[in-house]
Amino acid sequence: MKFDKQTIEFYNENAQKYSSYSYDHEKGDLYQKFLNNLPKQGSILDAGCGAGWDTKFFLSNGYFVTAFDASIKLLEVIETHKNLEKIESDFLNFKSENIFDGIWASFSLQHLPKNDFKPALKLLKNSLSETGFFYIGIHEGNKEIRDTLGRYYSYYGESEISGIIQSLNLRIFSLDKLESTSFDGKKINTMHLLIQKNK
Repeated sequence: MKFDKQTIEFYNENAQKYSSYSYDHEKGDLYQKFLNNLPKQGSILDAGCGAGWDTKFFLSNGYFVTAFDASIKLLEVIETHKNLEKIESDFLNFKSENIFDGIWASFSLQHLPKNDFKPALKLLKNSLSETGFFYIGIHEGNKEIRDTLGRYYSYYGESEISGIIQSLNLRIFSLDKLESTSFDGKKINTMHLLIQKNK
């Protein structure tokens, strides 16, 4: 499995605490923009699902969810559900025979080194239906760092991530920029992209 060991160790060691923090962060408008473009009771891949707060929301709204993460301890805090499949995997080794109506990658792809971002995005694209929508939440900037908790992050500017998306024959349906606060208490600028396959 390919992942940053220090980052995964942090999540494994702090799964319960991180789960409590994450659960309180609703994404309201972002959820609705995403779900409004999916069929009712459709299938969603939660890519890098973390503690599963997004997975739980999708399940509560009648969707079928496949959720994967490289942190086994984060997966363990996600309650089982008849419409949920949980998989321990990183981005570059994820495999599924399913094709999904939507893919949700909320602040997870940014834990990859920049040279792994495009290959991971390409693999996920292969699991997206021809009419599907793909959400990416990511920190905005132009650096690769470890935060004060030791987690690895790659930040992206709008032109950089747009170029990667377009090079994979994908198009940006919408892009929103917001301010937020990270788990370590730092203020951050974020980008929220909804993308599609070119037709």
